[in-house]
Amino acid sequence: MKSAIRLCVLITAFMLCVASLKAQEDPFTAGLGAIAKVTGETHTATDSVAEVPVKPIPVWKKKLYYGYNFDVYYHHDSRSNRKENGWSIALEPEIGWKLKERVYLGLRFGGSYANMVTTYDINLLDTTYSTDLRIHQGSWEVTPYVRYRMKTLFDGKLGIWMEAHLYTGMEFPRVSDGEIHGTDYDGLRYSITYGFQISPLITYRFNRKSTFQIFFSILSLGYSGTTFCYKDSETGHKYKEYTNDVIIFSGKLSNMLANQFTPGLYGLKFGVQKNF
Repeated sequence: MKSAIRLCVLITAFMLCVASLKAQEDPFTAGLGAIAKVTGETHTATDSVAEVPVKPIPVWKKKLYYGYNFDVYYHHDSRSNRKENGWSIALEPEIGWKLKERVYLGLRFGGSYANMVTTYDINLLDTTYSTDLRIHQGSWEVTPYVRYRMKTLFDGKLGIWMEAHLYTGMEFPRVSDGEIHGTDYDGLRYSITYGFQISPLITYRFNRKSTFQIFFSILSLGYSGTTFCYKDSETGHKYKEYTNDVIIFSGKLSNMLANQFTPGLYGLKFGVQKNF
């Protein structure tokens, strides 16, 4: 009988101990509870590891972009009375806005330097002789454009675009060597260029912030005009001359019709776009 009573007492004591342990909180949960009381927040057991919030990218960072383009160009043009050979380099920063998923608006602006040698065949007193002119030319240009994406490949990384742009600028040629009498550069102070062009380009997006682009100017179509501003060295009289032409495959249509066209774009224009 005494043994039975002792067994009952032990079982009761064991059950009370188990109930007491279940009622206690583990130290980690208790610590979170203490923090919650201080900060005024409520936590559950699943809040043991706090989630780090991801900040959304602002709309303007998704749409606004900037970039820089390089143009390396070798020029060769053969006409009835002269031949031109030379090269130029250009740097064109740009800024743009993604208007829609496939439509971009932008503005390029920049300058270039050219070095050209022009050989003239001059007829004087029934005698034809050749003279060379070496021209150094600096220029600047402003180009607003609209761009439309026609197709994407490789999970949207490669884009095929068509771009239409206007342009205007000024050129400042300077003769460094040779005779200038009787040539287009005799008394030329500067010229103003203007026109529009349509040409394809290809882009490749490396990541959200960087996109490579390459222009195919040799496939361009458009119109160009030039105003030449001269000054007579003897009389001081200033006058202007105007020329304009249709551009096909980077060459003037009038030269093509006269069978005097030699493709002039032996070069490459490429650049990089950057998102913020």
